[in-house]
Amino acid sequence: MTTEHGTARTAEPSRIETLRCLRCGHEVDFHPSAYLCPSCGPGTETDDPGILEVVFRPDLAAEGLVADLAGSRRGVFRFRSLLPVDDDGSGLPVGDTPLVPAPRLAERLGLGALLLKDETRNPTRCLKDRATAVAVQLAGAAGTTDLYCASAGNAAISLAGFAAHRGLPCHVFVPRYASQERLSWLRYFGADIHVSAGDYDVAFQEAEAMGQAQGWYSRNCAFNPFLVEGKKTAAFEIAEALSWRAPDVVVAPVGDGCTLSALGKGFRELQTCGLVAEVPELLGVQAEAMQPMVRRFRGGPGSDTGKTDAASINVRQPRNARRLLKEMGHAGGSMTAVTDDEIGRAQVALAREAGIVVEFSAAAGLAGLASMARAGDHRHRTAVVLLTGGRVDAGSAHGFR
Repeated sequence: MTTEHGTARTAEPSRIETLRCLRCGHEVDFHPSAYLCPSCGPGTETDDPGILEVVFRPDLAAEGLVADLAGSRRGVFRFRSLLPVDDDGSGLPVGDTPLVPAPRLAERLGLGALLLKDETRNPTRCLKDRATAVAVQLAGAAGTTDLYCASAGNAAISLAGFAAHRGLPCHVFVPRYASQERLSWLRYFGADIHVSAGDYDVAFQEAEAMGQAQGWYSRNCAFNPFLVEGKKTAAFEIAEALSWRAPDVVVAPVGDGCTLSALGKGFRELQTCGLVAEVPELLGVQAEAMQPMVRRFRGGPGSDTGKTDAASINVRQPRNARRLLKEMGHAGGSMTAVTDDEIGRAQVALAREAGIVVEFSAAAGLAGLASMARAGDHRHRTAVVLLTGGRVDAGSAHGFR
């Protein structure tokens, strides 16, 4: 479909088998504007939403991926056979981020090897750019110009930057505690900013109410079924950098559950395509004061009301819980919670022992890995920690913040 902003091409319909609800199993035909399961809807405080999963045809995906890898294209859209949209070449370059060895940290933690997937190298300094690149393309394919999202900061800044590059209007909904630095980034990019009187979960509800009423395209990864597809390309890049071997464990912070489940989906699809023999364990990390996904993984209540400085994972109601639990069931793994003090120490360690400055929430992954390492012998294991963002805010008692 051609728009005034360029040509956006959705995936060949034959490449995608179906969109399947992770809650009830209902199947929906592929369309760039597909959103939630029409039977389950957005869910409630006690019921999960009807999140749709993109299911690719294994034969066509495997055949196409081999051709993709033989080509010269780089970045997220290099893996277009396992994406719901093809790149039209007019977006910001996303992906191809380095996998950085961290031998000093590996030795201190007692690991065989520690590798850091440095997503701070993306255009707006965070992993969210992978999802945003897909969202902008699909908005064009759906014939929509305005985009919206709810965010503690990073997803909003990512959307604002990509929208500015393409000349698209964007509307961002942030919680009351969004930092002045992040609000400044949004102003630089010219976003339409809505500051909620509530937390992230309230901002999410406000974004959905206005975005759906106005007919804007959603960049809310927790609901939009296509955006985890962009995030999963980090798993493809990790496997390729390791000569198509999976590491023993992959670690990521968890808020809504989108990022870690995307990594799990990526490795699972590579296994289905025959490119990796095994999938890694998944380790999800939350803040001790806000750990609803940890509680749910362990069979307890799935909500929390604590307070943490880890704003990017400060989510009371993880909307992709079912997706994450599914991927953890396939790959194995665990969830853990760490204190803000542990996150702060990990943030400092990443800077001083690996040379990478990350935002406070992004350091939760290393803090969780350190907790896991203390609990057993991991001398022969390779771990990959996803460093999700590099935007540091000033003024915190914990590390650099």
